[in-house]
Amino acid sequence: MTPDAEARASIGDLNARFAWALDLHDFDALRAILAPDVHYVSIGREFHDAEAVISSFRARTRRRTTRHGLGNLLLEPAGGDEVRGRSSWHTFADNDDPPRPGVPLFMVADFSDLYRRTAQGWRIAERIITPVFRDPALAPAAATPDPS
Repeated sequence: MTPDAEARASIGDLNARFAWALDLHDFDALRAILAPDVHYVSIGREFHDAEAVISSFRARTRRRTTRHGLGNLLLEPAGGDEVRGRSSWHTFADNDDPPRPGVPLFMVADFSDLYRRTAQGWRIAERIITPVFRDPALAPAAATPDPS
């Protein structure tokens, strides 16, 4: 049985909210998107709960500017209240404030996901990111202390 229209729309919205949460550094929104026990793997880093994922994003440079987009979302049932998904994402990024001349493409990646329906709505239970194209020069820099 394929996911119904409501599940497809909700999971699409969940992914859009994930992208905006990262781009706007909205960690409370990110917390509402991830399952508490999320398994998250990206570029050699692996996390096993939402707070660890959020801490890793907080540790990035304050001046990081990103815009994420996704496409080609495919969904298939995984049993019970879970759905597997695959999609391709692109990330434009810079470790500086906007606006910036040009369009720096940091990464195009394949996302393999597990989405779980909870009483609070759909959540990302697993996200495994596999880079296809990546510019290491645009990778996140470590946060620097606030000079004020």
